[in-house]
Amino acid sequence: MRRTDREITDEATKQAILANAKVINLGILDFPAPYVVPTNYGYEMVAGKLRLYIHGASEGRKRGLIAANPNVSFSIIDQTGLYTPADGEPVSHYSYFYRSLLGSGVATLVDDLTEKEHALRLVLKHEVGHEVPGEISQHDLEHVGVIRVDVEQYTGKQHLAN
Repeated sequence: MRRTDREITDEATKQAILANAKVINLGILDFPAPYVVPTNYGYEMVAGKLRLYIHGASEGRKRGLIAANPNVSFSIIDQTGLYTPADGEPVSHYSYFYRSLLGSGVATLVDDLTEKEHALRLVLKHEVGHEVPGEISQHDLEHVGVIRVDVEQYTGKQHLAN
């Protein structure tokens, strides 16, 4: 990381970004250029390792590319905002504030219905802020697509407003 002064090194801040952000940009290998798709997500820590779950269709480009090559990358961005300089300040003083996580891992197309239900509950909990009671039908579990990303590495970076 070039700007080590902006590196996030504490896990609490990384966890806060995971909790507060709502969209993950998933990068999947394709030719002639990577395929990047924004989607919602759920997450958990398993034995100290980050695991991401992504909800989607049960077929399509994303799933086909992952089946061909499961190596993926991602970005998650939180607390964005533009700094606008005061009148008379140079144009070069415009700046953008953010907190972000960037990482990579190995994606798995989840087929196990128990893991799918677990994943969907994590996605719902992340999106609405609490556990959602109620049954997820067998039919729905069989027809929804779930991708698990076992994160191998991730870093955090921030540029905060003063």
